[in-house]
Amino acid sequence: MQNINALYFLSPIIMIAFSVGLIAYWKIKKRFTVWTLLLSLVAFAGAIALKVVVQHFTIHPFTEAVAGNPVALGIYVGLQTVIFEVGGAYLAARIAFSHGKIRADDAEGYGVGLAFWENGVLVGGSTLLNFIVYYVILAGGGLAAQQLFDTLSTAAPILFDSATIALPNIGLAVLERISSLLVHFSWGLLCVFAVVFKKKRFLLAALPMGLVDFLVPYAGVLGSLNFEILFFGLCLLCLLVTLGLTKTERKNAASVSLLTSEGSMRLKSLVQTNFKRALSFGSIYLILGIVISFLTGGLITGLASEMASADVPLIVSQTFPLMLPIYAVIGSFGGLMVFVSDRTKGVYEYLIAYGVNVYEIFWSTLLVTLGLVTVVLGVSLTGNIAILLLMGGTIQPAMIEMLLIYTIPISYASVAFMTMSGMMWSSLTRRIPGVNSPIGIATLLGIGPVLVILMLSSFFVGSGFLLLVGGVTLVLVALVAVMMVVTNKRMNRERLLSDA
Repeated sequence: MQNINALYFLSPIIMIAFSVGLIAYWKIKKRFTVWTLLLSLVAFAGAIALKVVVQHFTIHPFTEAVAGNPVALGIYVGLQTVIFEVGGAYLAARIAFSHGKIRADDAEGYGVGLAFWENGVLVGGSTLLNFIVYYVILAGGGLAAQQLFDTLSTAAPILFDSATIALPNIGLAVLERISSLLVHFSWGLLCVFAVVFKKKRFLLAALPMGLVDFLVPYAGVLGSLNFEILFFGLCLLCLLVTLGLTKTERKNAASVSLLTSEGSMRLKSLVQTNFKRALSFGSIYLILGIVISFLTGGLITGLASEMASADVPLIVSQTFPLMLPIYAVIGSFGGLMVFVSDRTKGVYEYLIAYGVNVYEIFWSTLLVTLGLVTVVLGVSLTGNIAILLLMGGTIQPAMIEMLLIYTIPISYASVAFMTMSGMMWSSLTRRIPGVNSPIGIATLLGIGPVLVILMLSSFFVGSGFLLLVGGVTLVLVALVAVMMVVTNKRMNRERLLSDA
């Protein structure tokens, strides 16, 4: 049985390295802040989520209505990019600027950030992960390998091509990501300048750039080489137009930035300090979440190994990923514990006196908690996959799919919702045992969304499950965003003063 050509690993590795390298360059040589990275993530993730939801409901009826006409499909895809990606980038930049979190010389970094999340994470990261899974499964042999080989041979026969054919395809894939970088950089810069300099012509120039996706339906018609050359040419034109329009503003960006970077420096310091404290403060919960995940994963694998071999993939690939978000909630309690402790002891009175605002306090706790989720997921997934392989199991595509579309997004979204709700609840109420504590009401808020999905999963099968998870995730993210705005607009500083 033939394995995929290992040369194809070069494509996502180059994408990831190039994306990370650009951020490092902008960080060292120019300006790239944590706020810029977070803002670009919010803008990009929100746009992609909305596109997924819209296309889920409309792509099939629309395709049938226009009889697959590429012009209509091109307009359909291009307008979504214009509205959700370019429009979303402008909206996110406008909100951030109104809260003093972005300035003129962040414009280039914002564009680089948008390109990073698409090329380095969404495309590069997911492609690399898929290739690793394919390679490991095919190398292991057996029924799963044969089934995967049959599927890939039909759906993606290019993966088994020789080096002489693979290398040009890799080059075209990299060229497409470079094109994506150029156009994301262009509209990201224009959106920030439109907000900072209050010039609508920058926004009017940025919006049409989303129409480069008009070419997507023509990929098969034009051929790979012609498509990539045309796509690169249009994206390069977008960059040249952007540089020409913003020549004066780019020279004056640093001097007209009336905002300072003190907020970013304070946030970075708070996150670093509180993350270390959260590891110690909530160590028992962090360890508990990881240990329970190991016990559950090992138990499921052990029980499955005693059953018929056909049942093993289903049990292991579905059950453990479904339960993992609950363990992530448990392991992330340390962040809320630090918040409640500092508020009770009067730490925030000291910080507020030195210029730290409510927005930074809440953001730092949220980032710390999401960092703890990353630790739990990283350790649990690595350990349980190792246990699975040691016990003779295989990594099933269904497991990878479940992790990507459910476990990871729901873990972060649920914990973010729990953290924001817990902080606001703790700040708005008097101290009541079991309520203000992060192991009180906040626990239910964190586990609640997971339980809702588990209870409704039997009614949503196939693509319906993806829609269910996406819907719940969008609701949670929207609620977190609303609560974050409320903290900055409505949360009085007195709410964070000690009750003592």
